[in-house]
Parts: sequence; C-alpha cells; structure tokens
Amino acid sequence: MKKARDLLKPTRRAFLSLARPPSPSPTAVPLPPQMDPSERYCYNPRLQWNPEVEDYFIKAYGADNFSRISHALTRPSTYSCIRVNTLKTTTDAVVQKLKAIMKETGFEDCTMAEDGPNDNPTNELEDSLQNSPIAKCQIPGLEYVLFVKGSGPHSIDYGVAPGAPPKEVIVSRKCAEAVLRGAQVFVPGVMACSAHVEKGDAVAVSVAIEQHGPDGGWAIGMTRGTVLQGLQTDPYYSERYGLYIGQGITKMSRAGIFRVSEGIAVDMNNRVFKLPSFHDVLEGEIFLQNLPSIVAAHALDPQKGERILDMCAAPGGKTTAIAILMKDEGEIVAADRSHNKVLDIQKLAAEMSLTCITTYKLDALKAVRRRNESNDNVTVQSSEPLRFHEEKTFSTVQVLNPEKVRNEIVSNEKENERTYVSKADIRKSNRRMRNGPGRNQCLGGRVENSKGFDPDSFDRVLLDAPCSALGLRPRLFAGEETVGSLRNHAKYQRRMFDQAVKLVRPGGVIVYSTFVSKIQYSLFDAQ
Repeated sequence: MKKARDLLKPTRRAFLSLARPPSPSPTAVPLPPQMDPSERYCYNPRLQWNPEVEDYFIKAYGADNFSRISHALTRPSTYSCIRVNTLKTTTDAVVQKLKAIMKETGFEDCTMAEDGPNDNPTNELEDSLQNSPIAKCQIPGLEYVLFVKGSGPHSIDYGVAPGAPPKEVIVSRKCAEAVLRGAQVFVPGVMACSAHVEKGDAVAVSVAIEQHGPDGGWAIGMTRGTVLQGLQTDPYYSERYGLYIGQGITKMSRAGIFRVSEGIAVDMNNRVFKLPSFHDVLEGEIFLQNLPSIVAAHALDPQKGERILDMCAAPGGKTTAIAILMKDEGEIVAADRSHNKVLDIQKLAAEMSLTCITTYKLDALKAVRRRNESNDNVTVQSSEPLRFHEEKTFSTVQVLNPEKVRNEIVSNEKENERTYVSKADIRKSNRRMRNGPGRNQCLGGRVENSKGFDPDSFDRVLLDAPCSALGLRPRLFAGEETVGSLRNHAKYQRRMFDQAVKLVRPGGVIVYSTFVSKIQYSLFDAQ
C-alpha cells in the first residue's frame, strides 16, 4: 500500500494541470424553441442524477464543488493513456510508429485546442505534450506508459439555415460516450435518423439521453428507427438542446443503417472533442487503458514465478499488465463471473501473445473453495492457460478425481504394457486433422468453470471490485444509481475482500482498487 500511495502523489501533481476544461455554465432548464441556433447546436450537457443521490453529494461536497464535478464528468479527458506491451516492442518504437500514423491520418494537426497551447506549462509532462502530441509518462517505473494529446471542445458549424435544419442522426448514450473518446458511430448505436439520408450525406450527430418518466423510471422515449423532422414539431426537438457531439459523413443510407446489424454508420470527421481512435492500431503492441488501472497493476509489484489471482479480471487490462510486468513467467489466474467477459480476457491475452494467464468463470463471492466439499466434485484446475490448449486426439471428459485417474492409468499400463486406442478414436483423430479443431477446442471458444481455490494458495491477489463506475468519463447519465444501490456496492465489496484475504498466503500482497481511487484520478485531470 505504501508503494501505491507513493505512486499516487506524483501522478496527482502531474495531471492536475494537464487538461483544464472551461468553467461550467450555470445549470439551467431547457431553453425555449426560439433560442439561437448556436446555443441549440452545441455540446453543453447537464448530467442527470437520481434526486436523492444528487442531494447526498451536494451535502457531502457543497453545491459549487458538486456542480464542477458534474460538469467535469460530462467531458472526456483531453489525452489518451496507452500501455506498451514491452514483451513485443519498446516504448520508443511505439512512439515512432504512432507519430507516423498520426501524420498520415492528419490527426497530428488537430491536437492543439482552438485557443492554442498554454504559454505557461506548469510541469514537464504538460510541456512535453505542448511540443509533441505524444509524451512518455514521467512517473518513475511507468516509463512504458504513453500519453497522446487530443483537443477540445471545438465549435462546429452544422450548416443551420432558417427553416432548413441539418440532417441528423441520434445515437444512444453509450455510443455517444464512445464517440467522445474517439470512436466512430457504428450501426448498433444509431437510434433515429432524418428522412431521405443517403450514403455520403453530412449529418449532425446528437445524443439520446434517458429522461425521467412519470412512473419514476428512466427511458430514452424513442424506438430505434424513429424518423427525425428537425423542426419544432418534432416531439424530440427539445431533448437535443446542447447535446450535439459532432458532424460526420454517412457510410450508408438510412435504409441501410436500420437494415444491417454491423458496420460504420457515420464517419465522424468533425468532432467536438478530437481524440485519436486506436481501433485496429498496433494490435498486440499497445493497449488503451486508464491510468488508475495501470497504477493498480503496478502497485501489485508482481514477480517472476509467482501465482497471482485477478479476482474480477474482465476485460483483462490489468491481467495482461500484470503478465507483462512479470515477463510472462509464472501463473496468473483471471476469474470473472461472465462467460463472455472471460472470452474477452482470452482474446486479449492471445492478442498480446501472453501464455501465463489461466482463465475461469467464477463468482468472486465464491472464490474460496469450501473445505468440506468433496474432491470428487471439483473440476481440476490446470495451470495450463485455457486459451492456448493444444489440439488433443481424445474427447474432452470431466476428471472427477485426479489421483484416482492417475492410479488407473498406471495400473492399465502395467497390465497391457501399452495404451489401447480404439478405431473410433483413430477416425475421430483423422477427422480433426483433416477439418481442424472443433468449436470447443478452438481458440477462445471455451470457458472453464471453477468451484473456487484453496485458502492461502496465491502469492498476490488483485481485487478490482465492481462499483458504481460514476468516476468514468465522459458520463452523460447517472440517474440509475440510487443511495441504496451505492451502499449495496460497499456490502459486496467487503464480502469480496474477505475472500481475497483468505486466498492470499501469509505474508502475501493484496491490492484493492475501486471507486474512490478511480473517481479521484478521473477528476484530477479535469480540474
């Protein structure tokens, strides 16, 4: 914990002045329809909270401080944090590759804010980002971390004319939050679209934010495929004030957007916040990851040859960071309760060519194996990473008792002096050689269930407990969390921590990472 605190101090100082968004405007109710177009077609969202949660935070922080926090949460950070896979490449090599990519795409010219660079940089990191769009982390021990500078907010001319509103596309809130971080608009994220939109049209992109309904719940109030009129008669006209995130060119017609299930719907070429997209860029060599997650893995201080548990591992960012820090030597057990999320961990581990990661589907609340549980009902937990199982010539079977099976194999070998292979097994092996592995044996297609682990069986344990995630930015809605749900997070976190204490060996290390540290980091770079 001392190491983690030492890391936090310089990090806080380094990012307090890295990105300073403008002071928030006073909170106001939606303006009337006759407002000036420049005030309507802009980005000035108001974060919506559950009323009880809002009152709670106002009492805790004060009205002015909470207003600044709410404003900061609706803005993305003006830099992207990248972790370099030092087992495949070097930080310097990645810097050169990224600079070449940014120059080729023209993004390098967009990294300065409209007001220009700060004439009085307050620290070495900010100074580096003023002179170059890419800078190395200045914190000792984190030299493998890079920061890529973005810019914003920018004013955008949507081509508004009296009586002739621009063609529009409304996207879901989660899609918009991704776009604000540099992503494109993909088909599943489109909620509504103007009529007669064809491929190649310029469209203004706005956000559908959940609205408080008469039943006390929250909903966006529109069905996917809604036709936008763009005039004041549009029932959703007033809901889009100050929620325009940029302009783009459609990659397909309106009919195509709502007919297909995947693909890019809008190429965002003019954004309120200009941040680089790292989709399909240097796969396996870099990983886009928030600094708090990198610090959490670094504070664990993993060593070669150790056995380490990541209790809530999905999507695998911290798991792979730990594997790289220990040079892919040892064993990392990555567990998560979701089957699909475990597959995500396997995919990321394979992308980074990491072989020391073993994945399991396991509820962190049941991570400790019960002592009175019969060994005959426990699935064998091999140290071989499940992602990288080699092709076998026999069918997958449940091993009920490994000691019993081993004794039977030895006995059979003594009796027969050789292992008998049936003709059915030979035919099955031949088919596999001809057709390739089946779905259950293919890479990333299989998730092993676990009934837990023995107490005192890990050298180090990382517990990044599930939380409200209210500190993640940008955030355009927070109304689903209630005071009760926030308190329930703490109850579950305490129970998970109890499991972690039992699993780590005497003298081992536990790193606990959750809401408090994350929201502090996310706000440091916004002040």
